Amino acid sequence: PSASEYLAAILKLTAGRNTDDSDNYIGSMLANRYTTTRDSANLQGDFTIASGQVLTAGFDWLRDSANVLDPWLPPYAPTRANRAAFAQYQGKFDAHDLQASLRRDDNDQFGGRTTGGFAWGYGFADGWRLAASHATAFKAPSFNELYYPFFGNPALRPESSRSSELSLGHDGGGWQWQLNAYQTRIDDLIVYDTAIFAANNIEQARIRGLELSASARLGEWDVRGQLGTLDARNLSIGTNHGKRLPRRPQRSARLDLDREFGDFGFGLSGIVEAARWDDVANSLRVGGYGTLDARVSWRFARDWTLQATLVNAFDKTYETSAYYNQPGREFGLGLRWQPK
Repeated sequence: PSASEYLAAILKLTAGRNTDDSDNYIGSMLANRYTTTRDSANLQGDFTIASGQVLTAGFDWLRDSANVLDPWLPPYAPTRANRAAFAQYQGKFDAHDLQASLRRDDNDQFGGRTTGGFAWGYGFADGWRLAASHATAFKAPSFNELYYPFFGNPALRPESSRSSELSLGHDGGGWQWQLNAYQTRIDDLIVYDTAIFAANNIEQARIRGLELSASARLGEWDVRGQLGTLDARNLSIGTNHGKRLPRRPQRSARLDLDREFGDFGFGLSGIVEAARWDDVANSLRVGGYGTLDARVSWRFARDWTLQATLVNAFDKTYETSAYYNQPGREFGLGLRWQPK
C-alpha cells in the first residue's frame, strides 16, 4: 500500500483545575491559611505518518497561583505560568524500535529550558528484548516548596537531571521478566533539609538502581513480583559528600497474588521497604516496614464490579518520614463500570 493509506491523526484536548486548601490552627487560633490553584490545558496530536511510525506533537500550559495568609507575615499571592511545546517520534523497523523526543519549556519564574531523550529497543531470539535510553529533564519547584509557611524556601532553584537506563527482558514459557539498571544525575535536587527546617537544594546528587520485575500464571493464580535496590548519594562538595539522599529506602520488594472464582476475585499484596535516612546529614534513621493488603471483588453484572479493599491489614505502625505516622488499617469500597 502507498504511504497515503497509512496517514491518520488523533487530536486530544484536555483541561483541568486543581485546588488545595489548607487551614492550620493552634487551638482555636488561626496559625496560617495556604491555598494553591493549578489550571492546566494540553493539546496533543498523534499522527501516523507510515506503517509503524507515529509523530506526536503538542502544547502544554500551566498556571499556578497561591494565597498565603499568616498572622506573622504580610499577605502574599504569587502566580506563575509555564508554556511548553513538545514533539516525539516513534518508529518500528523489523526487530528494532526507536523513540526520540524534544520539549521546550518557558517558565515565568525560571526562564526557558530545553529537554529531550532517545530510546532504542531490539527484540531477538525467542521472546528476548534489549533496550537502552537516555533523557534529560527539568523540574520547577512547586509552590508548596517555595512558599508554604514554615516549610517553603523562595530561594529554591529548579532541578535538572540526566538519566540513562538499560534493560533486558524475556517473555515466554508462561513467565515474563525484566531487569532494569538505571542512573540519574541531578543538579539542585530539592529535598527537605532539617538543618534549616525548610526545603533546600542539594547541588549534585546521583541515583543508581537495579529493579527486577516478573509475572506468571501459576495454576489458577496470577503472580507478580518486584525487587529493587537503590544507591542514592549526595555528591555535593562539603561535609555531606557521599552520604545517602534522605527518604529513599535502599531496598524494596512487592508481591501480588490474585485469583478469580467465577464472578468473584480475591487478591493479596505484600510490600516491604528497608530503612532510610530522614535528613541530609544521615543522623535521623527511619526504620523499615512491611504491610499486607487484601481485596475482594464481585462482578454482579456484565459491566459492573463491586470491590472491597483492606489496606495495612495488620494495622502496622510505621513511618516513611520521621515523626509522621502512616495511616493504620483502612477499609474501602468501590464500584466500577467498564463497558465491554
